[in-house]
Amino acid sequence: MKDYFPLELVKPEGVYLDPKKNYLLGCFPHGVMPTGVFNAFSSSYGGFKSYFPHHESYVATLTEQFVFPFCRELVLSLGGVSASFKSIEYLLSKPGGGNVIAVVVGGAKESYNCKPGTFRLVLKYRKGFVKLALRNGAPLVPVFSFGETDLYDQYDGPRLRKFQEAVRKKISVAPVIPIGRGFFQYSFGMLPQRHPVKTVMGKPIDVPKIKNPTPEEVDKYHGLFMEKLTELFEEQKYKYLEEPETKKLIIE
Repeated sequence: MKDYFPLELVKPEGVYLDPKKNYLLGCFPHGVMPTGVFNAFSSSYGGFKSYFPHHESYVATLTEQFVFPFCRELVLSLGGVSASFKSIEYLLSKPGGGNVIAVVVGGAKESYNCKPGTFRLVLKYRKGFVKLALRNGAPLVPVFSFGETDLYDQYDGPRLRKFQEAVRKKISVAPVIPIGRGFFQYSFGMLPQRHPVKTVMGKPIDVPKIKNPTPEEVDKYHGLFMEKLTELFEEQKYKYLEEPETKKLIIE
């Protein structure tokens, strides 16, 4: 799969993870499926271990995936963990550090925004991950997968969106209708397009350890995270996007 797109984890110069600390990665965009994130942080082929041999990486995913026996074992074998508050906090509170947890913050709702050439993130009101980082003193790391939204187009429209939202609220899964490619043609199908995906890590944002952070403290570091994520996008887009001067990050 890595060579099909291809997929690559990129560590820019100056990005360093302290082996004695745990880290929380805020990853964007979700895409129809967070292909870049899973390759980078749940696969031994993604390159994470070659950059950070002293850390174990995990990808937080829907709690519902741990209900079904075979699905549960598959997710666990790929380094997946439940996206519940309790599960993530358990990993972030490990004494001595060494854990890295990747959270696709925009979740199922952000998958609706997956269209080629667009960069609309669901982040403005998603603050729980920042609170978790503060409670455990775990640095936040912005991560952006360039090319993720080019793997699929999708059908949309107001009536379809209303139906999708109703289903998402019931089962926590967004029922998108992706438009990919087929085995022998490129105009439609369920396979993702062959397009490079570069998952780029930003520099860690140090946060204090606050057992019960106030809303104001959460807002402060949430704002700082959005600022650093935007900076990462603006700096790296000239390397990985066509016509980068026309591409803007939209945070909703």
